[in-house]
Amino acid sequence: MNTLAKRIHNITPDPVRLTFADDTTVELRMRSAEFFQEAFQAEGVDDEGVPYRLVTDGEDDPLVAGRERESGGWETAGEVVEVRRVGE
Repeated sequence: MNTLAKRIHNITPDPVRLTFADDTTVELRMRSAEFFQEAFQAEGVDDEGVPYRLVTDGEDDPLVAGRERESGGWETAGEVVEVRRVGE
């Protein structure tokens, strides 16, 4: 099980702060966080209401995030390298 995904799952439904590999951060209000054996899927929204989706296929795979574009479709937000509860 991916450690970062497990942390998100444990924090949800409280807001989480994600740090990406490029050192950018985003705070998300989580809508869902589910494991399907080793795979993980989650969805949350930022302060502006932009939806984000998080996925990983297991312990050895990175946790990656995508965000919905205003014009439609999705774009990669980045690889998640840190997860914290908002306020920690």
